[in-house]
Amino acid sequence: MTKELLELMRYDIRRCEEAQESNNGTHRLYQALIAKYNGIFDSFEEDIPKIGKVSTGGELNYRPELNAIKEKLEMIIATDEEKDPLYEFKVMYEEDLGSLERAISDFDNSDTSEIAKLQLYKDVTARYHAYVPKLSDGLYEYISDCAFYDDVSGESLIHNLKQIYNKLLAFKSLGYPSLKDVIPKDTMPMVQITNTNDNRIDISISFSGVREMIEHMSALPDTEIEEILSKINELEKIVKSSDRKSKKWENAKDIIKWIADKGVDVGIALLPLLLQIK
Repeated sequence: MTKELLELMRYDIRRCEEAQESNNGTHRLYQALIAKYNGIFDSFEEDIPKIGKVSTGGELNYRPELNAIKEKLEMIIATDEEKDPLYEFKVMYEEDLGSLERAISDFDNSDTSEIAKLQLYKDVTARYHAYVPKLSDGLYEYISDCAFYDDVSGESLIHNLKQIYNKLLAFKSLGYPSLKDVIPKDTMPMVQITNTNDNRIDISISFSGVREMIEHMSALPDTEIEEILSKINELEKIVKSSDRKSKKWENAKDIIKWIADKGVDVGIALLPLLLQIK
């Protein structure tokens, strides 16, 4: 999830909250949000109830639907944050890409001093040299013997900033290759991704694998481990039930709230299991 999409979702969550004060405009807002997020997330509308009643004033009351949209957006954000061990890295990465883009676009302006642009260059190269392959290739004043990015100015600085920006952009578009190797194995959820014949991606999550992960969390007391295993069992029953998808999400609400109160390690392990709700 990009920084821009995250900010957009949080903005729309606030709009849904503010709309709870009156029926006015709730139907139009509902239609706009459904159209927007159906284009971003597959079947977004599927679990949103369509009750819309006319109030005494004649305005359609779509406040319950907007509240459901708000909860679904919050769940998507929470799941994305907890299931992705690179989430904080990606947020930082997006901010740095934005800073580089602004520094390049206004290089001839006095809004940002050359000293500030040089500091940005130093900061970004220090952050990503170890992770982005060949980051230093083609840069002025890079001393390879000691892996040192020396000071540059003028046209050399703008050249280096453009090079760094394009390399970071390409690294992102490739899915941050090589970063898998620096993620601690015990923070990864038990997720298996396979490519089907029609080029769809199937995600298979092992409940037994997550149970095993929890059982090996030595920092947790036995009573808490038992509680977590119990919640996993509850969630597995919900996932495997024959209920409609919307009913499954309704039954999982208490577990979702419980997960939100737990630590990051537990959240990373359990939240991906919610993706099994179909």
